[in-house]
Amino acid sequence: MLQTDYQTKHIDVLDGVRAIAILIVVWFHFWQQSWLMPIVGDFNIDWIPRNGALLVDMMILLSGFCLFLPYARSMVYGTSAPTAKTFYVKRGARILPSYYFSVLLILFLFALPLKEYVSKGVMWKDLLTHLFFVNNFSYDTLIGTKLNGVLWTVSVEVQFYLLFPLLAKWFQKRPILTYSGMTLLGLISSHIISKNFGQLTQGLYVNHTLTFFSVFANGMLGAWVYVSITKEKKPLKSEQFFYVLMVLLGLVLFKILCDHHMCFPNGQQWQVKYRFVLSLVYLLILFGILMAQQYFCFFLGNRFMKFLAGISFNLYIWHQYIAVKLKEFRIPYWEGTTPPNQLGDKPWMWKYMLLCIVVSLVMAILTTYLIEKPVSRWILRRLNKQN
Repeated sequence: MLQTDYQTKHIDVLDGVRAIAILIVVWFHFWQQSWLMPIVGDFNIDWIPRNGALLVDMMILLSGFCLFLPYARSMVYGTSAPTAKTFYVKRGARILPSYYFSVLLILFLFALPLKEYVSKGVMWKDLLTHLFFVNNFSYDTLIGTKLNGVLWTVSVEVQFYLLFPLLAKWFQKRPILTYSGMTLLGLISSHIISKNFGQLTQGLYVNHTLTFFSVFANGMLGAWVYVSITKEKKPLKSEQFFYVLMVLLGLVLFKILCDHHMCFPNGQQWQVKYRFVLSLVYLLILFGILMAQQYFCFFLGNRFMKFLAGISFNLYIWHQYIAVKLKEFRIPYWEGTTPPNQLGDKPWMWKYMLLCIVVSLVMAILTTYLIEKPVSRWILRRLNKQN
């Protein structure tokens, strides 16, 4: 049964939002490798995969919202908030098994056997920065990594996790001051980077954690406002229609930002410069969906979306590496020195795209149900025994 209770611990529509955001990011990376355009006659939605990288910010915003939700409920209802120990253990149980499995499997199955490192020193730097979640601070381990290019976002998340219990405590005591401080930190960082973009190493600065603080702050603010508004009663049907219009307005604003993004000389620079504005648009969409769950629950809160959300972390971890390696190993097979997508070979592009989807889904499902969930349950059982 779909859950639309505004005061429940799990909010079903968030599963759909998470799944869609990650699927668009996946589509973006597959499009980068295949060049397969979603164009049928006059019907053209190629602007979606072209702007897929922007949905990383939605993933970050959603993370801030979900992480702060129990603390927001503690603020509003006077209940106890999670302890720092509980927070760290649960976050570790959620991401560490799959993350470390992917890093070590790629290292021993591909990077070392294929001799992809020029020296042992380069290998150890790449491995250690990934193991300790600081790979996004070095150009060599962010852009030049042989392990997995998308893992920089996991490092950003983990770096934020380390500070989160303290930030959550501050937010509970002084929400406006904490929100303002986090937002200001993100805005200043983004301004400095975007202003000096041509003089800075792109990978080192664009993906820096500080630029995302304003995004996390908006997620935390959204959780607090949402819990506060829905404390007494859920929105009336007439009010929910207003929130549907809010979602539509947010989608229109998102399309406008996407058009501006595609016209900008450097897409990464745009993403840094307008990160805060983009996150506000995402918050508008997210808040509208949450306040009008009755209208969105059938599409965003169904079992299929719940399943996709359940495997989404592992799908995100594996999809780009799989796409790159399939093309590198010429699967599906192609001859010559020029990749088929550059020659406009549509049959090959379709076969390659479908293969990327199938292999990525299979790997995500296997990793989720054979690695992540069993190890996570074991860790959480030990936590419950200690408590």
